Amino acid sequence: MSLSVGDRVVYASHGIGRVESRQSGDGDLPESITLVFESGLRVSLPLARAGETLRPLASEPELDDVRRTLEADVAAPTEPWAKRQRSTQEKVVAGHVIGLAEVVRDSLRRELVAGGASVRALGPSERELYLRARKLLAAEIAACRGIEAAAADAWIVQHVGSEQPPSTDSNQNTS
Repeated sequence: MSLSVGDRVVYASHGIGRVESRQSGDGDLPESITLVFESGLRVSLPLARAGETLRPLASEPELDDVRRTLEADVAAPTEPWAKRQRSTQEKVVAGHVIGLAEVVRDSLRRELVAGGASVRALGPSERELYLRARKLLAAEIAACRGIEAAAADAWIVQHVGSEQPPSTDSNQNTS
């Protein structure tokens, strides 16, 4: 992957960033790039590490795969909480767009049917991972399509098949 100043990339642990600068290696220091994120965070990475940890924004064909993933009629995970939590965390940390879509689909469906006797609502740590995955996914869809994050989030919910999604504001009062 070529990294030029101005390129937008995905850094799984931080989301979408823009290459702000590229520094040539001097003596013992390797060639590196500096990324800036919407939050104002700046991260400098050696070019070799950047090549291992960054990926380009999803393409339209990948967004078609995201849509199919969100719409997929799959059985709700039945594994124990700890195993489900570990799998969810691995997908969120990896930051691959399909993995994020799987987390969002499964978690959103679980939240929506939590009133049923056979399914329990997401626990606090599961919900936190779900909300992070949903935010990252919506941000990437928005960046790829040039739309607002709220419109991208609505697109996600539409394809999961939900009428009334749970709030993505984890600080919202639910009384």
